Amino acid sequence: MVLKVEDRFHEESKPILESNGLKGAEDNGLKVGDMYKPITSSKNPHPLTIDKPEVALDLFLTAVNVQDVPLANQCIESLKGCMCKRTALPILKGLAKCKVRSFDPYSTEPSAPPLKESDDGHNDDWVHDLIENLKNDCLLEIDKNADFALKQKEILEMDYCDILSITRRDTLQVSSEMIVYSAVMRWCIEECHRRTLQAQRINLKAVLRELAYAPRYGLMSKKEFLCRTVDGVKGPDRSGILDEQETERILEYIRRKSKNRPAEELPFKGSVPRKPASEKAKKFRSDSSCSSKSTCDKFILNFLTCWTAIFD
Repeated sequence: MVLKVEDRFHEESKPILESNGLKGAEDNGLKVGDMYKPITSSKNPHPLTIDKPEVALDLFLTAVNVQDVPLANQCIESLKGCMCKRTALPILKGLAKCKVRSFDPYSTEPSAPPLKESDDGHNDDWVHDLIENLKNDCLLEIDKNADFALKQKEILEMDYCDILSITRRDTLQVSSEMIVYSAVMRWCIEECHRRTLQAQRINLKAVLRELAYAPRYGLMSKKEFLCRTVDGVKGPDRSGILDEQETERILEYIRRKSKNRPAEELPFKGSVPRKPASEKAKKFRSDSSCSSKSTCDKFILNFLTCWTAIFD
């Protein structure tokens, strides 16, 4: 089948493709001519086959720009198909180009595209849904391979909100909180460099914000918390990102727990163990069952009370 493309449409489409990094897509195993077919004809019956996530991400951005829902869905399916421990972070990082950044005070770049109704009345909520669903898949993959993911170089290139969402997850299956701390501190130092700031205490705290409490310090040993360095960065007690009172409270918690004595829980879930998603889901189902049973018991009791009042 030969697909004819009018010159006017071709001229409008080509800059969009090139602006999203697709000009050299042939190097990534995809012919530029092939990319025009699904974009210029959304009813193309042939499925799009893409083996490399960077190409799928670029095509997804183009599909969003030209409001091509079928193409966007094909790109998302391609990204899900190549999802693994090595690609989860790069995919999540690439999705940052499409998400709303208005809540990030450091961000000055507008979202692409804006999640609002377009001039032709088309609602862009479909973009948000696709992104959020794929983002959730990335986070679940990272959960299962936390030690590997937090040591990847891509973790240092993530934006603030994404690394915060990763390191604060209850379901992050990390072998040691020191791995979380190391990732957070290495990211912070890189972020200071990106902002041409010196890696001093005041700047570290300003850049980290809530990230300073992402590591669960209460789960560390005393030796870990007081260590001089870890992965080339200062240890938790020496980094300066915690106040003196916070440090003393954490050490007191660690000491009491090491002696099996009761201790007051730390804020920011600092002493709450992380659990795999399956265990959390089981607990949720159990809680829901108890809640349903309680609601049922209350209904029966109220019914009997009304019945007695009517016929008494």
